[in-house]
Amino acid sequence: MQRTSLVAAFAALLSFGSISAAIAADDTSFGDARMAEERLLGSADEDAQYLASQPFTREIGAGGVVAQSFDASLAAAGVPTAAMLEARQALATAIDLGRDVGAGDRFYVRYEQAFTAEGTPIGVGRVMWAELRTKAKGTIALYRFRPQGDVERLWLASGEAATLPSMRVPLDVVNVSSGYGWRHDPLDKPSGMALAMGPLPDPAASPAAKQASAPVSAPAAEQPVAAAREAPAPQAEPAKPARRPAMHGSLGFAGQFGFGGSIDARSVIDSSRIDLERLVAMERAAEARRAAAARAAEAPSETAEPAQKVAVAAPPPPVKRPLFMHDGVDLVAATGTPVYAAADGIVMGAAPNGGYGNWIRLEHQAKLSTVYGHLSGFAPGIEEGARVSQGELIGFVGNTGRSTGAHLHFEILTNGKAVDPLAYPELKRAQLRGGDLERFRKQVKRALAERERETALALSISGF
Repeated sequence: MQRTSLVAAFAALLSFGSISAAIAADDTSFGDARMAEERLLGSADEDAQYLASQPFTREIGAGGVVAQSFDASLAAAGVPTAAMLEARQALATAIDLGRDVGAGDRFYVRYEQAFTAEGTPIGVGRVMWAELRTKAKGTIALYRFRPQGDVERLWLASGEAATLPSMRVPLDVVNVSSGYGWRHDPLDKPSGMALAMGPLPDPAASPAAKQASAPVSAPAAEQPVAAAREAPAPQAEPAKPARRPAMHGSLGFAGQFGFGGSIDARSVIDSSRIDLERLVAMERAAEARRAAAARAAEAPSETAEPAQKVAVAAPPPPVKRPLFMHDGVDLVAATGTPVYAAADGIVMGAAPNGGYGNWIRLEHQAKLSTVYGHLSGFAPGIEEGARVSQGELIGFVGNTGRSTGAHLHFEILTNGKAVDPLAYPELKRAQLRGGDLERFRKQVKRALAERERETALALSISGF
């Protein structure tokens, strides 16, 4: 009995041992399979683990008061170097940071920065918007914005791009005296093939012009005679009757008048009265005729006979000045004013050149050229083949060639064809318009409201 029990116990032991081994083997294969599955599909908490280590970005506002220098004040406020440089570069397009920013001016910079999960800054910060309040120039603000179908960049609050155009006007102060297009020849004389390199005298007034401008006076014998045709000339005044002798009663009349007989005194008086009345009537009629003739001469009626024309020499016909195409713009400036290169390029010519006077031509990228004429001289080193940078001094304003005064003739040519410099887009900053401008203004409004909320929250936390 005992032996049978031992055998049964031993058999059971062997049986349980094999099952345990099988279970252990199954556990091992299951673990390997699960690991393979996780490697292929990922685990359930993998997203949480990834999010826990994922970098994040946030916007940070920093502001303060300018102390000794603007750069040092930005750094003291905690603005990262990259964001500080971007803000300075954008603001410098609208204000002179060295001259117009001083102690006491206030600034605010809002920038975007990326961080690791542990809070370590990574990458470079970029400016979202910035504001500078100065005593010299007021408030300058700029905001990051992406127009429809364009790249993202910083824009001034007015909607003008805070980036300089790819080209610049060659003078610091622009005063246009003549634009691009057809115009009369200002010199009114042939250009010729060769011109002296120096100021040209003003063109003298032609004799014909003098004759045309001088008033023509008619001889005294040829004065207008319209009045003579307007009304008959007044008759000659009748000779006044001889003064009658003083009457002393009715005596002596016959001897005085040379006829005999006696004359009634009443008839003599009546006759003298009649003569006087006739004389007055004739005087009045003559005066009326003279007044009518004067009125007719001043304002002749439509039905009146045309006045006799005075023989006056006809003025000479006006001088027809020829039109020619002005391929650039004339910028007035004093002789010696610095002239700068509009863009990076190569000097293709710097020499006297006919009507251009002292002339420079620069070749730029994309088959673009610029021309500078009537210069008084060239800057040192400006010669054919020299390379110049945008804003580099190349010459000085003058009055050489076909010129009536000191100015700079400036041309822009694309593919060898002249275009209007005042309308050339690369000389102007980009400007937001239409729907882009409306969206930009809404974004600016939201940014200002966000700063006001942050300021109010900071004041409430600080206890003020």
